[in-house]
Amino acid sequence: MKTLTTTILTSAALATAGPALAQQSEGETDMPAFCETAFMPADQNKDGFMSEQEIKEARDAEFAALDLNKDGSVDREEIVNCIGNAQEKQQAAMDTSQTDGTSRDWADLGAGDKSEMTVDEWQNTTNKIWKSGDSDMKSAIAEDTDDAERFAKTAVERFQMYDGNGDGVVTQAEYEGEVDKDWSDKALQKRFDAMDADGSGALSPQEYRGAGTKALDMTAGTSESQNVDSDSADASGSSDTSDSAAQSASDETTVPVVIYYYSLV
Repeated sequence: MKTLTTTILTSAALATAGPALAQQSEGETDMPAFCETAFMPADQNKDGFMSEQEIKEARDAEFAALDLNKDGSVDREEIVNCIGNAQEKQQAAMDTSQTDGTSRDWADLGAGDKSEMTVDEWQNTTNKIWKSGDSDMKSAIAEDTDDAERFAKTAVERFQMYDGNGDGVVTQAEYEGEVDKDWSDKALQKRFDAMDADGSGALSPQEYRGAGTKALDMTAGTSESQNVDSDSADASGSSDTSDSAAQSASDETTVPVVIYYYSLV
């Protein structure tokens, strides 16, 4: 594996990692708790949007968890062993929940006359279903949860799971049919290649972080982005916040959690 200089994570990034890294001290190679769910919450203030800082801290914390041998880089095997392991467990749990004979019904997605959905259409449907709050529809596209970020993440994973041939389109037949048992490995290999900008076969901290922040570039200047209101920059309402700090907060562009997770597909 290519050895790179290890990037020292900021204390903020380590705090973001929380319990996911608590069970793994330096030098250990046991799978951290992160590999049980492959979910590292980035939306720390739970406002449904992610700032650049939130994304960077979460990506750095994920990288630290994925780098099992602590050599400063992440290779394909580490990605598959961690994230792939978590996704297989999630699929197994979903398969178990359907042993009562209940099958997936395309109509539950509210797709109307459409018999297929592109990733963009799936993303828009995810947004609509989340806003509707309909429990049955939420279960049809993702995990039925009240956490917007987790809902978005599982919706993305479901798309990858159902897109059996990896063409970026989920058809009614794919959705209602049997899931390809190798879907996770195929999706992770595709994502790895997209992140490995220099083609080295190993991801650097910069490459892994950059794959997360591209969502900000995708939505910059569009109606999907928002600027943090300076009045909400200090939740306590303290008057001690300087003008420069308030201006910095108001200039910070954020991205909806749904857009963030779909940018990783």
